[in-house]
Amino acid sequence: MKKRLELISLVLVSALAALPLFLNPGFLNTRGGGDSPFLLFRLHQLYSALAQGVFPVRWMPDAAFGLGYPFFHYYAALPLYVAALFKALGASYVLALKLTHLSGFLLAAFAMVGWMRAAGANRVAAWLAAAAYTFAPFHLVNVYARGDSLGEFWAFALYPLCLWSVQRLRNNQLPITNNSRNWLLVIGYWALPFALAYAALIFTHNISALIFS
Repeated sequence: MKKRLELISLVLVSALAALPLFLNPGFLNTRGGGDSPFLLFRLHQLYSALAQGVFPVRWMPDAAFGLGYPFFHYYAALPLYVAALFKALGASYVLALKLTHLSGFLLAAFAMVGWMRAAGANRVAAWLAAAAYTFAPFHLVNVYARGDSLGEFWAFALYPLCLWSVQRLRNNQLPITNNSRNWLLVIGYWALPFALAYAALIFTHNISALIFS
């Protein structure tokens, strides 16, 4: 029962952080150092390419006044693929981006709780850490002031996920032997989550991954 209440409360905290996005049926138009409508253009270009069978997407054909440029070749775009999935499921471009932001808040909160619990914190301390992280100023600034920094926003969700997976790997060290099955267990069950989380961070925001590393 306590665990269920904890999960529900984390969803509510994340929803509260994302609530301003959904109070307005339109798109949040930021001007504080960013310009969120750029996200619409990027998502449109990515989704259009995916619809034509292009994967991975490298080129934005309509950018630079129709000349195009290889935006996705150097800019990590994993969160935009998440938004493209919402779009493919029937959401509008605007709603797909809002749901992607909400998903980022949810992932950050649950990953922070997981990391704190794995590090030995009790439920209350872990919940408070997740709530504080959700409403951390820079976390909110990425959404409501900078606007177009979806990759950096999602990177903040992947930081605690990476640390959680490393903590699990540390907590569950197995004795090193010559048994090949033991090595496969270490690599496949314990190391793989960290590898996937860290790879997701790199494909989400490469500069953040560099700083985090």
